[in-house]
Amino acid sequence: MSNKNENNNNNLRKVITKMMTVDKGVDEVFDFFQNIKNMEIGGAIKSVTKGDDGWWTFEHIVAGKSKLKQISVREFGILDHQFIGGELVWDVHIRIISNQKGSTTTWTFIRPDGLTEEQFEEQLKGFDKEIDRWKKALQN
Repeated sequence: MSNKNENNNNNLRKVITKMMTVDKGVDEVFDFFQNIKNMEIGGAIKSVTKGDDGWWTFEHIVAGKSKLKQISVREFGILDHQFIGGELVWDVHIRIISNQKGSTTTWTFIRPDGLTEEQFEEQLKGFDKEIDRWKKALQN
């Protein structure tokens, strides 16, 4: 009899972390990203609207009609969200921390069910371009 766990859903998942450092403080960056409408600047989503249920809906360039709900704790710089789109559910962990007179934002993505590691990596290739656009918007 084997005690080996054969359920792949319980195995550790691949994690990808992205980072952005800007010369703006934590509060300004937090406010920017808490308004999901500002995420349109990144170029991957459009037509963002907030529903009465707290979910933001939008069109995503890869996933199509999608939605997102934030869990935010300002005092700790937490702006986590759950993204649902393209038959996938992504939990994204976002932290904004002080960095001298500016701040550093990190996004931690854990591979969701329904994607291989290769597909997961491919899905996040364009995220660096989104970060570049957000950074430019914040620093103007």
